[in-house]
Amino acid sequence: MQVMGYMVHLLEEELIKHLDPEVRAVLDVGNYIVASGGKRMRPILSLLTCKALGGDEKSVLPLAIGIEYIHVASLLHDDVVDGADRRRGKLSANVVFGNDLCVLTGDYMYAKALWLYSVYGNLKSIEIVSKAVMDMAQGQVLELKSVGDLIDEDTYFSIIDRKTGALFGASMAVGALVAGREDYEEFYRIGLKIGRAFQLVDDALDYSGSEEKLGKPVGSDLKEGKCTYPLISVIEKLNFEDVKRSLRSGEILWLREKVVELGGVKKTYERALTEVQDALEELYGIVGKDLVQPLEALIISVVKRER
Repeated sequence: MQVMGYMVHLLEEELIKHLDPEVRAVLDVGNYIVASGGKRMRPILSLLTCKALGGDEKSVLPLAIGIEYIHVASLLHDDVVDGADRRRGKLSANVVFGNDLCVLTGDYMYAKALWLYSVYGNLKSIEIVSKAVMDMAQGQVLELKSVGDLIDEDTYFSIIDRKTGALFGASMAVGALVAGREDYEEFYRIGLKIGRAFQLVDDALDYSGSEEKLGKPVGSDLKEGKCTYPLISVIEKLNFEDVKRSLRSGEILWLREKVVELGGVKKTYERALTEVQDALEELYGIVGKDLVQPLEALIISVVKRER
């Protein structure tokens, strides 16, 4: 935990330092969303993966910062698309600064990330992170197109593997690449599973969490008409037409309560735990269990967030 605390402190300093826009308004938006906090899960995965494999984590630091810029940019864009008004317990940046400025600041942060990769990385690292950004965009489009509809489990995982899993995969792959590993694609697949688990827990918390801990209203995804794993896991026990009407009308209180009652949240945590266990087994097989602390602790923490 001491190692992770040090890394979070280091990341916070570097996130502000590298942002460095010439236009003050971009800095204002960037500082606002960066200062609002966050788990920094993705860049820490890069740092700890590199360290576990015998690399110098400081060598991957600018690339880890780039990964966090990509994540933050996606949040800026997501809040505009979703019309969100809360993020991490305070007003979302689009409410404070307006949609136009947030979209353009997100664009700047994507570009800054790629600049960092062009300066501190290599062609392969640029390929990895660019592919992740393309996957993220396609995942968001797939999700947007499914709003108000019931989707099956395969479609759900197709969405979250792109919108969330891809950047987790890139985080570990880049850490492995900087450590000199040629099997970085194996680490991408491990990261993808961790990203799956992370999104599954997020989707469970949308049903069972609290606004104070989530930093946004509980049930916000459901109210937007998004069909996620807690609902998918119990859909056979519900009336399809009633569910569709709720998703499309935003009247979801009864549906949220019914999904919890039927065990949808419990099933979602169980699936998240399975993904984490699979990821750890693969990691142990490649690296060895004795070499992956505190990376192991970070991965386990994904499923230990507040229920």
